[in-house]
Amino acid sequence: MTAAENTRSDTIPAIEWRLERRPHGRLDFVDAQGRVHADVDVLRAFPITVPVGPVAIVGENDAELAWIESLAAVEPRLRTLLEEELCKREFLPVIERIEAVSDSEPAEWSVETDRGLRRFTVAHADDILRLPDSGAVITDTYGVRYTIPSVARLDSHSRRLFEKAL
Repeated sequence: MTAAENTRSDTIPAIEWRLERRPHGRLDFVDAQGRVHADVDVLRAFPITVPVGPVAIVGENDAELAWIESLAAVEPRLRTLLEEELCKREFLPVIERIEAVSDSEPAEWSVETDRGLRRFTVAHADDILRLPDSGAVITDTYGVRYTIPSVARLDSHSRRLFEKAL
């Protein structure tokens, strides 16, 4: 994004900083004083409940460099860059079928996802989040999140294993 793209308009507030993609794919944050913060992360504040809501750009030692209240409120090129970065970061396989869940804790899960068969470990039942829309998010011991859009739409075997895991 160039300085000309950071001009003020009636609908999009001016931003006094910019993001630059480096050759290796990571983002640098250039603040209003021209200081470069290398390899920043883009994080959704509420990734599940408000996916288009607040986004933070954080640098070294998790220092917040910028806060974006809404992705819709930024100019299109910056929004595209932010959304690309969020997609890379938010690897979120969709569980289509649950093959097996061990009875022990931590529990070993074997599932079929939209990205193929996966095996992972869930430390405890607290890592299984039921969503108000009948979906669920399961976080494995490495922090990878798996989603179930609708538990009710799973086959009966998968639903039984899911309920047992709670």
